[in-house]
Amino acid sequence: MRILSLTFLLFSSIVSYGQGEPFEVVDDLSSGWKTFQDGEFIKLKEGETTTRTIYFDVDPGRYRKSSVLKIECAEPVSVYLNYKLVSWSVTNIRFDLDSLAARVALPWTFGVYSSKPKPWLRTTVLSVDDGRSATSNPLRPVDHFLNFSILASIIILIFFAALLQTNPRLTFDYFNFIRLFSIQEREDSLLNSRISSSVNILFYGFASMLTGFVLLTLFHFGSNEIPLAEYFPIASVGEGFWQWLKLSTVAAVVLIGKIILLSMFTSMFDLRDVTGLQFYNFVRLAFFILTVSLLMCLCYFVFKIQNPDAYNFLLNCIVVILFFWVFVVGLKLMSRTTFRFFHLFSYLCASELIPVIILVKVL
Repeated sequence: MRILSLTFLLFSSIVSYGQGEPFEVVDDLSSGWKTFQDGEFIKLKEGETTTRTIYFDVDPGRYRKSSVLKIECAEPVSVYLNYKLVSWSVTNIRFDLDSLAARVALPWTFGVYSSKPKPWLRTTVLSVDDGRSATSNPLRPVDHFLNFSILASIIILIFFAALLQTNPRLTFDYFNFIRLFSIQEREDSLLNSRISSSVNILFYGFASMLTGFVLLTLFHFGSNEIPLAEYFPIASVGEGFWQWLKLSTVAAVVLIGKIILLSMFTSMFDLRDVTGLQFYNFVRLAFFILTVSLLMCLCYFVFKIQNPDAYNFLLNCIVVILFFWVFVVGLKLMSRTTFRFFHLFSYLCASELIPVIILVKVL
């Protein structure tokens, strides 16, 4: 009941956020975006993310009195009207079309320039709501990532519900974050289970899917700040699922590599009895990071935080947690083994620290 109540409150916040806006969107100008290439204007292709300057035409005669042109972007942009600079280094600006028409001759060609490719750029015409919105409001523009994320979230929730129904005790063990950071390990059903059991493999698959979804979200909204993001564009719902499959496969390969790596080094350093302890806690760590990341992304969505730096900051926090985990797992192993500190430190460098550094360099 508490989870349902929290979900309802979050949904209510999302729905009610922005209802105080006195205007209604009457036209989305993104369909008329153009770019200048080879001496001529050409229509901007859907999903294009590399261009830094877009152009669009505005005809004030098409709209009601007191209409407003609104330009908003996550990155600071410079705005040009008929190739003359009218504003620079802004993220949100409005032009009253009636006042502008009295000072600037038609036709109008606006240009928006950014030093980086523009995420979340919106160019819309707003009008005061006169009660005709039910019949005059245009269709909402297609957001491929939003459609994909809704379908992906439903799939993830169904998968989680199936795991919870199949083995609730093991599910709670994987999501027991208190034990994750507890130095003294207590025996539980998770530590007594086999790494290669079919139930555990299902949890590895769920962790891989969740990792792919979180990374895809960070790459999509933090594209300007995350170098890997350009390799995972989403221009359609189908492409979103394809990119999700690729990232989930990479996450699964990392988990398999982690098992192989731990098996090799525990055998080399004569620490075979800690393989399960170390790997299961690594999977717990993954679930902890993914849960916190999803909650943070939900907060970003509710409060409409669309700055790429926010998503890059979240990725940096994940990196810090991965490094912090090396110290936590070291303390866990010290309480379970009798080897000298240098022997244990060498093992941690080989099995935890160096792989984390490689992973961070890739990200």
